[in-house]
Amino acid sequence: MEVVQLKKFKRALKAQQMVAIHNLGESREILAVEGSADEMDQTGRSAEREFAILGLNRRSELLRNIHTALRRIEDGTFGTCTNCDEAIGRNRLVAVPWTPFCIRCQEVVDRGDTRMMEPPYELDIHAA
Repeated sequence: MEVVQLKKFKRALKAQQMVAIHNLGESREILAVEGSADEMDQTGRSAEREFAILGLNRRSELLRNIHTALRRIEDGTFGTCTNCDEAIGRNRLVAVPWTPFCIRCQEVVDRGDTRMMEPPYELDIHAA
């Protein structure tokens, strides 16, 4: 991949990283536990916290994926599928610059069929 393209991807990833960090902070504020005598209020706040936790987990995962993509830029492996070592399509990288997989391998991950993945792949990273 050309240096100019890598710099564009790096800028885009850094911008996404800043947004993810900001959103992560906002999600944490929602998790504050407030006492209430009203059972309905407690139930509503509990549901809000559960929703916030799901969002926090998604944002944390996105942040990890962005960080990993930035490391791949630095080590020269950005744009190459981490499973099959094939080039990741440019359109896919533009849409999801933090993805570690080509579209074919991502489809395998989405199906949950890791038998086709290079071992020892684990499904703890869900790329977009």
